[in-house]
Amino acid sequence: MSLLMLFALLLSAFPAHAQDNQSLGILEISFDFTRQRTIASNQYAVWIEDSEGNLVQTLYVTAFTGKGGYLRRPDCLPLWVQKARPQELPNIDVVTSATPRSGPQVHTWDGRDAKGNFVSPGTYRFVIEATLYWSNRVVFSGTFAYGGKSVDSIPVTAEYFGGKENKGMITNLTARYKAQREVLKESTADTL
Repeated sequence: MSLLMLFALLLSAFPAHAQDNQSLGILEISFDFTRQRTIASNQYAVWIEDSEGNLVQTLYVTAFTGKGGYLRRPDCLPLWVQKARPQELPNIDVVTSATPRSGPQVHTWDGRDAKGNFVSPGTYRFVIEATLYWSNRVVFSGTFAYGGKSVDSIPVTAEYFGGKENKGMITNLTARYKAQREVLKESTADTL
C-alpha cells in the first residue's frame, strides 16, 4: 500500500465534525493511586460534564460505590451519585471495577456520551471525586475544549471536603487533550 493511500485511509477515519460520528480528540487523565489501609476509603469516580454541569459520561467508578455502596454509606462519592443517579441506571458494569491496586491509573475519553454518541465540540470538564476517609473527600477537576487545539497540561484544581486524612490516595494527577490532527499525526508516524 502506498504512503498516500495509507494517509487517505487514516484521514478518513478522523472526519472533522462530531456529527460525522467520529472523535474530535482524546482526553487522557492519569494519576498515581495508593490504596489506603483505613476503612471507608479507596473509592473514586471519574466523569465528564458539559459546560452546564450535566454528566456526559462516567469513565470509571469503583465497584463498591457503583453497585449500591452509596446506599449503605451515603458519604461515599456523593457528588458522583448526585450527577450519575446510579439508582436509575439499569446496569453500570461497563465502568465499574474492583478498587484498583496501588499504581498508575489512566482514564481516557474519546468524546462519547453515555449512549455512545459523539458530543459536539465545546467546553467540557473532567471530574475525579475520591472518598478519602468516611466523609472526607477530594474533588479534582479541569476544563478543556473538546474539538479544540491540543493541550499538553490542563490545569487541575483540587477541593477538599472535611479533613485531608489519606490525601495521598490520589497524587500526581495530570490531564492532557490531543486534538484529532495530533492523534492522526502520531498514527501516521507509527506506521512509517
